[in-house]
Amino acid sequence: MNYPHLIDRGKPGVIAVTARGNRFGNEADSYHGFMRHLFAAIEPGAEVAAWLVCDHRFQRRYGLGASKPFPVSLKRYQRSGYLVTAPTIEELARRCGIDPAGLKATVDFYNRHAREGRDPAFDRGGTPYNRVSGDPDHKPNPCVAPIEHGPFHAVKIVPGSLGTFAGLKTDAAARVLGNDNRPIPGLYATGNDMSSVMGGHYPSGGITLGPAMTFGYLAALDMVARGGAAEMDDIGAAAD
Repeated sequence: MNYPHLIDRGKPGVIAVTARGNRFGNEADSYHGFMRHLFAAIEPGAEVAAWLVCDHRFQRRYGLGASKPFPVSLKRYQRSGYLVTAPTIEELARRCGIDPAGLKATVDFYNRHAREGRDPAFDRGGTPYNRVSGDPDHKPNPCVAPIEHGPFHAVKIVPGSLGTFAGLKTDAAARVLGNDNRPIPGLYATGNDMSSVMGGHYPSGGITLGPAMTFGYLAALDMVARGGAAEMDDIGAAAD
């Protein structure tokens, strides 16, 4: 079952752990940053995967991944194996293939501070980006709550792709460059087709939109400057 975990990670009362039972980063960060932390935490040769872990109170209030909150039944998700449920944290770990002692220690440490709305390990909820995906009605931290009301639930997550940073190389006019770094006549690229001006970073949501509009405009200016005005008029007339 596929589900894009874009916002649920920021809700109060869920953590992400590796097979060792350890947290590896701020769950409320962007999906790009979250996965970079996961890749860095996985040992060479091991499966790149993590588990979102929460208690029953969290699942019934917010849902967990594709499993819907109350009043939708959980049985369908549990029967398929998508949602793993157990009466204790240790048993949940065993059913998921997570180290039980590691997960128990992680949850205990997290809970000790989460009861006060704090996350000394990764400062979850410490930025506006974090808080916008949290629960504004949960105080004092919209992104942090303890995991302590069983049964407990987990969903396995693996890397996916929403786009690319590795598009076509272009110049300042959005002209596509060939292997000799010279513009290919008549060929332009913008948006996700263009190699990202962010250099592999993800400053915020919708970060492809601004460059797409900007370089689309620059490409049009270049086309006009190269004598394409008449052709563009023809295209406009045909569209009318």
